[in-house]
Amino acid sequence: MSEELKSLPYLTPNEVAQWMMVSPVTVRSWAQKGLLKAEVTPGGHRRFRHDEVERFARQWNPAGNKGPLRVLIVDDDKAIVGFLTELFDVAEYQIVLETAYDGFEAGRKVHSFSPDIVLLDFMMPGIKGTEVCRQIKQLPGPGNVRVIAMSGYLTAENEAELIAAGAECCLAKPLDTRRLLKVMGLED
Repeated sequence: MSEELKSLPYLTPNEVAQWMMVSPVTVRSWAQKGLLKAEVTPGGHRRFRHDEVERFARQWNPAGNKGPLRVLIVDDDKAIVGFLTELFDVAEYQIVLETAYDGFEAGRKVHSFSPDIVLLDFMMPGIKGTEVCRQIKQLPGPGNVRVIAMSGYLTAENEAELIAAGAECCLAKPLDTRRLLKVMGLED
């Protein structure tokens, strides 16, 4: 978190989103679900206390106290899947990985594997990543799965479509591994 944000007593949804590297829509969703406590101004705007955001950030890190992080990689590009698999295998993180090469296989694995995070490609044969994301988010149990979208064709329109479907953020390919690890909560 930047020094500027640290000095503020309250944060706006956009400032929290910047800190957590997610969309402001995701922050509002956390507040609506009661996961991140907010205070409401007389004008009806949400504001988040610093200590509450810090508490949530520690708890939100899925690698926290519940064992290894479960990550499902969904991409039809075997080179990307291999790259991510190697990234997580070489790293010192406790991660259990599963892979899927299309949206249909991803749907099955979300049920059988119960991932904490789905790294989801936008453009796949058969079913687009947007629809896979929407279906994951509509499931009663796994609806709290974090979906991080990836695309080699990231445009503002594609990103808006993915965020609207429930992805917390979209990363352009080739992937910035530092940013990916930060978004996943694995690095500061």
